[in-house]
Amino acid sequence: MEFVLPSDCLPPPPHVHPSQVESYEVIEGSLDVVIEGEWVTLGPGESASVPVGASHTFRNSSGTLVRVRNWHRPAMKFEDFIEEMCVNMEKAGIRTKYDPRTLIYMSMAMMDHPETLRPSRKRELLPMRLMARVGRLLRMG
Repeated sequence: MEFVLPSDCLPPPPHVHPSQVESYEVIEGSLDVVIEGEWVTLGPGESASVPVGASHTFRNSSGTLVRVRNWHRPAMKFEDFIEEMCVNMEKAGIRTKYDPRTLIYMSMAMMDHPETLRPSRKRELLPMRLMARVGRLLRMG
């Protein structure tokens, strides 16, 4: 897939893909990627791959838009995860990362697709499980 990240977007929590390699290729701007605690900044034409099971996340701290090509190999159900999160947030009318429902929808989607991705640290896993339960109790998704 190809995605665009504004400079103030909410990065995903550190996570792992138990059966997938994730790769990034920067098309425009710069992207910060952390893999197993090591941050690198990628510029146009540069790429990085995350091995199966490695803790990672990314962010845009550049102050400008970043355009990135992103692969998950094998794809498995990653597309289902993205679709669930995006559809639910769009239906809810979420337009800003400061909306507290953003974390609930992200948590629900991650808990629904543990074979594709899951939080890599307990300090994110436990609250995300709780937020996913709250979202389901409130019939948010």
